Amino acid sequence: MSNSPKPRFGGGSLLRLMLSTCVPVLPTALVAQDADYLGTVVLGLEAEGGETEASTVIDSETLNETYGGDVVNAIRDAPGVFTRSPSDNPSISVNIRGMQGKGRVNTMIEGVPQTNRNLSGHAGSFDDQIFVDPNLISQIDISRGAVPGAAGLGSLAGAVNLRLLDFGDILEEGKSSGGLARITFGDNGLTWSGLLSGAWRGTTESGRSWASLVAISDYDKAAHFDGDGTQADYGDTDSSSAMFRFKTDLNSVSELEVVGMANSTDFLPRSSSGYYWETDKTLLTLNYGYKPGDGIWDLDVSAYYQVDDLSFPGHPEQTGSSFIGRQGTDTGMGVNATNTSRVTLGAGMLELSYGVALTQNEYIGNAQSGANAEGELLKAGVFVNGTWEIGRFDATVGFRYDYWKATGVTEATAAGTGSCPADASNGRCIDAYDDRDGAKLNPSLVLGYGITDNLRIYGSYAETMRPPTVSEMFYPGGHSFSGTVTPIGNNLELDAEEAATIEAGFQFARKSMFQSDDRGWLDVNYFQNDIENYITASSSGTWDNVPGTVRMSGVELTAGYETRRFITELSFTVADTEQPYGFYAGIGNDFGRLPDDFGSLNIGLKFMDGDAQVGTVIRYVGDSVIAFIDEPNSYRLDPYTLVDLYGSWKVTDGVEVFANVTNLLDKTYYEANTGIGDSLTAGPGRAIQVGATFRF
Repeated sequence: MSNSPKPRFGGGSLLRLMLSTCVPVLPTALVAQDADYLGTVVLGLEAEGGETEASTVIDSETLNETYGGDVVNAIRDAPGVFTRSPSDNPSISVNIRGMQGKGRVNTMIEGVPQTNRNLSGHAGSFDDQIFVDPNLISQIDISRGAVPGAAGLGSLAGAVNLRLLDFGDILEEGKSSGGLARITFGDNGLTWSGLLSGAWRGTTESGRSWASLVAISDYDKAAHFDGDGTQADYGDTDSSSAMFRFKTDLNSVSELEVVGMANSTDFLPRSSSGYYWETDKTLLTLNYGYKPGDGIWDLDVSAYYQVDDLSFPGHPEQTGSSFIGRQGTDTGMGVNATNTSRVTLGAGMLELSYGVALTQNEYIGNAQSGANAEGELLKAGVFVNGTWEIGRFDATVGFRYDYWKATGVTEATAAGTGSCPADASNGRCIDAYDDRDGAKLNPSLVLGYGITDNLRIYGSYAETMRPPTVSEMFYPGGHSFSGTVTPIGNNLELDAEEAATIEAGFQFARKSMFQSDDRGWLDVNYFQNDIENYITASSSGTWDNVPGTVRMSGVELTAGYETRRFITELSFTVADTEQPYGFYAGIGNDFGRLPDDFGSLNIGLKFMDGDAQVGTVIRYVGDSVIAFIDEPNSYRLDPYTLVDLYGSWKVTDGVEVFANVTNLLDKTYYEANTGIGDSLTAGPGRAIQVGATFRF
């Protein structure tokens, strides 16, 4: 809950996705000039305390109607952003500017950090694995670079927040109750998906307002066929979810919100592990807001609790056997508080945002945990950001002090061995723990100047830190089948990764460029990340810091032009993110390199006063590398271009139908950054989806 603007971009579908790409928010004069029938255009979302960041927003309408619920394609159309999404695993791991996995990108659901990891099989990785039903997503917020506030705690390259369904997604203005249902059918991978939800709001006898929401969702997926008609080598995915949201006023200046979600996703990979996975997630958040409107207090407090359970129960069609019976639980909890104060300073306005954040996650496994280390990671921080705007000039200065502590199992004995009884809990006895901690002060600075009401230039500098995970510091080895753990893979001297990031660019936006009802925009942003202590696997069987500086840089561009009936948008990224190869890169060692260049072009037409639209998205991915063992053996993938179609029609106020065709030309290609393991699987050929949304 915040008084900061939450922009909802108007116009064509992809406008909401690609409008923002650069660091600071446009000055007030530039924003105001673009506010009329198309909605408020803000090139860059306002963050806590007025600090700004390169940002992208994807709403549920865009996700479902333009992308057919494909979260991966939606995220990949944002500049500087990609995913590691193996074809045989429905989880999502976000890559921002070449960095992914192990918390380098803070990926969240409803503000809750997702820390669940499971290394299994040759294409496994220690990436954060996100399992979520697209039907439950209300909005995806993507922030690139240094992120202010609680979301930036321990994050090196950015943050992604998957927001769940909110009251505005279901309830129409002025109604006290309502429902939303969505059904989708498809071929070549997607079998079906369905959503049923309802929401209610009212006022108590004492005058307090309240609102509640419940939703259930389910989807099934099958193996896809590539453009040559070859079936991918993996089995089905089944996912079921449920969520609720409840909000109430405590008094005239404060409110309380509770959000909960449960998800169960089961699937059978073949090329990466061969084990049948059963995953279960339970998530609960509690949010409190205090907003007296006095300029001093604008307080948000959040707390969360989350449990991710994983098991390998066995399956008649699975190919693996050593890890049958694996069970693991990742438990996370945290709390954060942020207050924003606004005061007049000289001829300008000073906005101060300050707060604290604490998160902790603990993994407990059993004898079949393999390379998944047992232990906990604690992260805590304090932060302050101040933005001062005077005339056409503004400056944001920030400081954050982040602390971390990793505690892990260094020695364990298998059940029935030595003094460990045969009936020991989780098939092992823990013999020894150890720990390591660290801290760092991270400054940031953003300077911006509005040359005209339509053109802004800016520059920024920020430092970030990513602590080592328990998986890296207390690595138990790759083939621990019995429950025995020795300290041979530990590296308690592992240092946190530290990045220094500079950005520079310009933003242009203008209404009535060629006619009274049009708008155009152009954003260009350069980034350069210099990373010290980059962590990767070594030939000694431990995870080590790479000597020297790892540099990742690139240029992100978005451009577009829109009228009441026409929209064209371009997103393009040129990147050089060649991080070091680790030992056996790509085999139990995540390696998330962006393609050399990638982008998308959306061209859309609107009819019937905007009730109907059709369009095409042309997606280009340049040369890319999928790591395998070492650099000489790695796979160099050719560039590819895919053409998608989308269309939707609001038949009545309560019924909307939509359709999507992906890979229209049925092209055979190999997808960048998917992981490899023992085989390389081609991406899906042509697929058709149709669906309908019902409001009642």
